[in-house]
Amino acid sequence: MNNAHGPCHGSGQRGGAPLRGLVVIGVVIASIICPYSVQAKPSGAYISALVAEARRRRLAFEVEWLRLGHYRSGTFGGYESEADGVGFFLAPNGKEDPEAELEATLRGFVQGDAPTPDERATGSAASATGPSLEHPFCRFPARRLWLTRELQIDWRRLTSRGCPKFDAFLRETRPASVTLVFSSYYLNNPASAFGHTFLRIKKSNSLGLEHQDLLDYGVDYSANVDTKNPLLYAFKGITGMFPGTFRRLPFYYKVREYNDYESRDIWEYELNLKPIELALMVAHIWEVGSTYFDYYYMGENCSYHVLSVLEVANPEVQLLTHLGWPVLPADTVKALYKNPGLVRRVSYRPSNRTAFEHRVRRLSSTERELVLTLASDPHAEFPPGLSEQEKARALDGALDLIDYRHVRELLKDEEGGSLESLTQQALLERRAELLVTSEDASVEPPYREMPHTGHDTARLGLGSGWSESDGAVHSLNLRLALHDLADPVRGYPETAQIEFLPMELWYRAEHPQLKLEELTLVRIFSLNPISAFEHRWSWTVRTGLGRIRDKGCMDCLVGGGELGAGYTFSLWDKALMFWLMPHAELDVPLKSGLADTLRVGLGGVGGVRLRLHDNLIGLASAKWHALPGQEPATVWEGSGTLRFQYAKDFAFEAAGKLGPDDASLLGRSLIYF
Repeated sequence: MNNAHGPCHGSGQRGGAPLRGLVVIGVVIASIICPYSVQAKPSGAYISALVAEARRRRLAFEVEWLRLGHYRSGTFGGYESEADGVGFFLAPNGKEDPEAELEATLRGFVQGDAPTPDERATGSAASATGPSLEHPFCRFPARRLWLTRELQIDWRRLTSRGCPKFDAFLRETRPASVTLVFSSYYLNNPASAFGHTFLRIKKSNSLGLEHQDLLDYGVDYSANVDTKNPLLYAFKGITGMFPGTFRRLPFYYKVREYNDYESRDIWEYELNLKPIELALMVAHIWEVGSTYFDYYYMGENCSYHVLSVLEVANPEVQLLTHLGWPVLPADTVKALYKNPGLVRRVSYRPSNRTAFEHRVRRLSSTERELVLTLASDPHAEFPPGLSEQEKARALDGALDLIDYRHVRELLKDEEGGSLESLTQQALLERRAELLVTSEDASVEPPYREMPHTGHDTARLGLGSGWSESDGAVHSLNLRLALHDLADPVRGYPETAQIEFLPMELWYRAEHPQLKLEELTLVRIFSLNPISAFEHRWSWTVRTGLGRIRDKGCMDCLVGGGELGAGYTFSLWDKALMFWLMPHAELDVPLKSGLADTLRVGLGGVGGVRLRLHDNLIGLASAKWHALPGQEPATVWEGSGTLRFQYAKDFAFEAAGKLGPDDASLLGRSLIYF
């Protein structure tokens, strides 16, 4: 299978073949989006009749129009658009009144010519609301397409005009189909820790070129960040103070960013859209380029507005209604499958790291050692007795290792004089001397990691058990997102734990009392098993509230955080992983701490994870800290979990903790939703 294009799953037959669809799209664009060039005097009576017909049919409250305007129902009635740029509205109250905006759009299509320089400066012309905006006829092609179809507008009776910028946009994109792209989790960047989604507009392959997909266009929605201060960054992102805009750029830029720079695998979900649906969606992408949306990391984020654009294509498709809060990229992929037949096929594009790991996995120990040697010394002698094929495999592996480790340096070095470029060139020359064909390097898609197959991201747990300090207890825990190391592995990276707002309540049965055990803002574990080729740090971070039970503070709820970094080792394709990390922890308030307020712990954490089956995970960890100048002098804690997924989105676990002054054991039923 070709990894960049080959299908690994598909369903439904809603749309036609891409080439046939492109022909139909061309007809649609020619007849509706780019109508007759006949110049006639605007007919006020005809426009008034169209407005009256739209009122009679209440078109402004049809699903299609509400989606074109990104209108949402208000809590206390009425509508409000999520678009926040004034250029997206022609009526003064268009943001809150879809009917006024529809009527202003109909009149705006034919009223006024191109604005004068003075009108552009003041935004006073009927044809524009700002100095850089085009005439509404060209600014809103999707509105025009839908209104033409619904009202059967006869453009021969109205003044039309050319739209050279929009025409150029269509010539450049040449849309044949559209794909939702999911870029996997990247824990080294908080903004990408939960993954990322964007659209790829597939071009018609009229020239019959191979690998033309890299020349397609990606359509990305993201925040325009104006600060590097992490606290201000977080505050503005959570409160919607960054403007979010749509951008169009060549698809190979996104592949380079995600596949190469960040070593993230990419999954592509090609959608079944009819030609008219595709034409409407592509025209709407042009429309949203004239505005911005307030960007909320937890709500109106990249994934949310990508789906809002897709919904424009077909009123029967329901995507946003299947999202909860927070909105996560993995959930947007799952929303596609809530609409049977919407996904045509799924393709997989491995990262440079995945491709390299796949290649070296098939090498002998001698060849692996040679890969490392050649990557550091491209002129190193081959060991005696190697066949030409073995030499070729080692050189191919060394070239892949150079590409993986030094992709940024190689791309920046235009003159080819850097050490990495010279090493690569020497390896290429030696490889060219071997007249043997390279082995197939295609990577079989890791079906277990397909994001749409994973458990739902929120989780509710109910259970009972026993605690040495509290006796019989009942527990309730809740997590808004996303995945931990003991969760079922399908659909998620096996080496990553990303949890947002996990909390737990205990109810003491013997002496009735409700207690908060934990309320964590974020908890992340990034395990990177070391190998001969990989020596990346593993790390963990947590911040929030937790309960302490030791001699220094028995049954105290404290706030704080912890941080650790170290190494992880793995066996049997990561079925067994164990790690050890130096670790620090800070908690407040504790009277037994420094200045009777602050506890500072320095030590280490270690753990082991065993995958007995995809649905049965065992996890154990231990923590030891020295508390300099505090009471007690040292603390330690061990914990363990055995979790079994017995049905989709249902699991059971047994979990226990042990410390010098307390112990507990609970059984829980877990529901993912």
